[in-house]
Amino acid sequence: MRSIGILSQAWRKDKINELKEIAEKAGKMKFNEIWSGIDPNYIDGIKEIASIAEKYDMYFFVDINPEIMRGFGASPSNLKVFKELKIKGLRADYGFTIDDLIKMANNNLDLVIELNASIFPLDKLDYLISKVSNIERLKASHDFYPIRYTALSLESTIRKSKEFKERGIPVAAFIPSPRQVESRTTVEMLRGKEIWKSASILFNTGAIDRVILGEPFPNDEELAELIEAKEYMKIRVLVYPGITDEEKKIFEEVYYDVRIKEYSIALARFVKNEIKSRNITRRFRGAVTVMNNRPDIIEVWIFKREVEADKRFNVIGEVLPEDMELLDYLSDMSPVKLVPIEMK
Repeated sequence: MRSIGILSQAWRKDKINELKEIAEKAGKMKFNEIWSGIDPNYIDGIKEIASIAEKYDMYFFVDINPEIMRGFGASPSNLKVFKELKIKGLRADYGFTIDDLIKMANNNLDLVIELNASIFPLDKLDYLISKVSNIERLKASHDFYPIRYTALSLESTIRKSKEFKERGIPVAAFIPSPRQVESRTTVEMLRGKEIWKSASILFNTGAIDRVILGEPFPNDEELAELIEAKEYMKIRVLVYPGITDEEKKIFEEVYYDVRIKEYSIALARFVKNEIKSRNITRRFRGAVTVMNNRPDIIEVWIFKREVEADKRFNVIGEVLPEDMELLDYLSDMSPVKLVPIEMK
């Protein structure tokens, strides 16, 4: 199940009121998670954010390393202080041994332990799982990299994430804000992209279940974009003049039956329609077509390569140039919504 979250900074006394407002807003918008760094010298900030997370049933997890743990007077076998602060999960950033992580995961406090998906030694993963009494106490989340040119490739992120995903461990990754030149992201190629595009690309990998916005002070539009991306990937379509009312039906609902083919992407909904043959022309990369004379089903075909005209396919528009890259990141059965844009 897809999950979305925000990044907070519960250690920032100077910004805690603003951070609380953002957490409240995210809770009301049905965000699922809050990640935060923490400081043992500022407990009140942790309590404030934890309280809001609890109010809206959001999973609140925090970043820790051995030094931070010692600052709280805790140890891998004694995590009681985090439970008392109403923290739900501990992300083991760096510095812990495999035995430490096993002790932490076998806590009797219902605390979730988050493995660092970016650096965890994958050859040790099965051993760790075999020693954990309840695998549901394990999640995984990647690092984020604010500095340009230091983040992971998408291919590396997918490869590492699949090792956890295939073992039933949900994985989180961070996406950046396009407003910031240097913003917190797990994947380098996402820098500068709109929030909805970054999230859609990650969700469509099939390896990332959880997407966290890496900007601690997001605006309303960014939050709304992530809500939308949780539900579906949108693809904007430049609609050609002359489109019929029947053809406009392709824009009415989300498509859940999505199939990736060699030359095209097929979207289908079982809806009665009376689409008749018209505008039969060659199909090209980005061409949006609908099959005619299919009374009980709407079949939209978006082409990835140029092919000849076919009397069964009406060409009704084309993918907006800015969205063309998304054709390479769609995956089978991932929800899609087509958004019409009038040509000028």
